[in-house]
Amino acid sequence: MKRFFIAALIVLGATLAYSQNNAPSIILNKFIEANNSGTANAFSTFVKETYEPGLYNKIDVQKHIDFYAMIQNDFGKLKPLVYKQVEETPHRLVVLLIKEHESLSNKNIDPTEILMVEIDLNQQNPKYLGRALGLGALACELKKK
Repeated sequence: MKRFFIAALIVLGATLAYSQNNAPSIILNKFIEANNSGTANAFSTFVKETYEPGLYNKIDVQKHIDFYAMIQNDFGKLKPLVYKQVEETPHRLVVLLIKEHESLSNKNIDPTEILMVEIDLNQQNPKYLGRALGLGALACELKKK
């Protein structure tokens, strides 16, 4: 019985550590699901589940839903796999996503057709976003440099 209790604590600890370290990926997957659904309800659910509650209470949710809908209209459905990882820290993830029909092995995709996603977690509660997702075409980011 004592071994079982110790083993259960180890598994619980590992699971909690994994879920904390994996929070940006969980949020990314929720965004991709909402985007691919393309409905206002899906975007509303995404915002409610991923925005830090204090942030959620301050924002105009409809404007955020409209923004995500605009991205969905511009890019369409997204491949659920990351095309390229640009940056990863415990509180930040920056990735490139491509349209659903594109191949991950295609290295010659037009930068206007690649969506850059920036996820910044809330420092005090890293299971939530500290701000809205940063979204835009890779071409815009390349112009900044």
